[in-house]
Amino acid sequence: MVKKLNVKPCENRNLMTSDYSALSRQTALILASVLVTWCAIALGTNTAYAAVPAYPKGIWAAAGVDDDLPPGVVNNLGIVGIGVNEDWNLVNPAPGVYDWTLLDSRVAAAKAAGFRYIALAVTDSSDKTPQWLLDLLPEDQKIALLDIASQHKTFCEPIVTALYWNPVFHQARLDLIAAAGAHYTNDPAIVATNAATFANHHSNDWNIQDWVGSVQCPRCPQPPPTLCGTQIVDQVQQWMDAGWTEQQMLRVGKEICDAAAAAFPNQNIKLPIGGLTDNRMSTPDGDPAHGNYTQLARDIENYVYGNADLGIPPQPYANRFYMQRNVFTATWKNGDYYDTYTPPFEAEAYIKYMIRNHAKPANAGGLTPGQAGLQMIASATLGPTTGCRLGGGDGNGPCGPTCPPVCVMQTALDIARTYNTDFIEIFAQDAQNPDFYAMITAATIAMGGTPRGMPSPTPTPTPTPILPPPTATSGTNVTNSSFTANWTAVSGATGYSLDVSTTSDFTRYIGGYRKLDVGNVTSWSVTGLNANKTYYYRVRAYNGSTMSDNSNVITVTTARN
Repeated sequence: MVKKLNVKPCENRNLMTSDYSALSRQTALILASVLVTWCAIALGTNTAYAAVPAYPKGIWAAAGVDDDLPPGVVNNLGIVGIGVNEDWNLVNPAPGVYDWTLLDSRVAAAKAAGFRYIALAVTDSSDKTPQWLLDLLPEDQKIALLDIASQHKTFCEPIVTALYWNPVFHQARLDLIAAAGAHYTNDPAIVATNAATFANHHSNDWNIQDWVGSVQCPRCPQPPPTLCGTQIVDQVQQWMDAGWTEQQMLRVGKEICDAAAAAFPNQNIKLPIGGLTDNRMSTPDGDPAHGNYTQLARDIENYVYGNADLGIPPQPYANRFYMQRNVFTATWKNGDYYDTYTPPFEAEAYIKYMIRNHAKPANAGGLTPGQAGLQMIASATLGPTTGCRLGGGDGNGPCGPTCPPVCVMQTALDIARTYNTDFIEIFAQDAQNPDFYAMITAATIAMGGTPRGMPSPTPTPTPTPILPPPTATSGTNVTNSSFTANWTAVSGATGYSLDVSTTSDFTRYIGGYRKLDVGNVTSWSVTGLNANKTYYYRVRAYNGSTMSDNSNVITVTTARN
């Protein structure tokens, strides 16, 4: 663990003149340039950023949820790079303390598997906020938003998070970015980072919760905190009551972009963009009539890349920022459609136009040719069982109501390539599907990328003695906030590693209980739990040379209050 690096945010309001319109354009640009330089120096950075390697072109994949990359992803040589991430609440377990152990192991696993290019992320989304940070904030600086996404594990649960603009929360995010940069920026294999993500509730995407309407939650009754039945939701009013303004969120975005550029001077930086569905949240001046779906995205675009028509200079790091849209489906229009049609600002299609307008070739007028990215909204492989989200979701997509994965994936890749982005990201389930290997390799080549070579042969390792997994036994001493996990001893083991999760597939862990080294014992008290909630635990044995497979999974439901 390492102590934090405390970076003071540069106040972007200091980059604004009191009467910008009264200045000549030349004078204003000179003054803005001087102030940008002063701000960068105050941050301890140099505006003359060194050139960084170009973003490797082609198809990229997520690594999945465990440290060990699935062999199917490794064997897919059309994948040029791999994305690895860890959650904020695991990386930052206490104020001023950063534990990179899990993320380091994932980076090392990617390198060991032969990946030369890595995109790094610490998911600092609202629902991954460390509990210690939430505990520091008064109640009026937090907001409880219902998770309306049925594909999430927390569907119909209120997610309590901080207001994005709260100074303590915002500074904690800036400190996290600075600490991550200090730890990883000098690793040449890490060519990109998600550090500029600022409007993210659940992941590293742009996904501000702004739903107004009803939500059909699971049938009643449900154990808390899950709500049941029909729930009427007005998340926009919740935000407005909490003090939301578009300009306040823009300031947050600007300072996070500045911090990301300063912390990661050797990396390309991804900047997810999206929209706001209600003009009350998007108005720049308080009048909803002046708001529109794309206002905040366009304002952050102007800040990073500049806008000559508005007299806004680009940031010195603009050549390293890649705007990205993370909800691509096989129903999108071809990218060149937007070469002759500009959607209105209030249309969701304008976000697609922004991606194409940056990425299209120079001879077609691209603002930053190739310099953008796309990410699939979901997995094609899982489409038939997840509502065919990548194929269109309503049964009327280009591949029809049965959603055949090969058709959906091929169609999605073909359309995504028409936007001319340097990278397209796909889900781990699709990266390891052998039915997709050929089309992914072909897409990478068509994008101007180079498929990975065959992994170098490695010497056959000396077999190590197999360590059998322990047998997990029933939990005991169950209370409303704790229980004791138990397991059998394994001959030859020198210790045990414990996982505790709120999901049976262990895709979500409770704080501190992921690969927890409990030493050479056969029981452990698991504390800090919620009443009347179901938990799952498993355990592994280890010694100096090997670790066993996972044990069986034990289910425990805590007592009621």
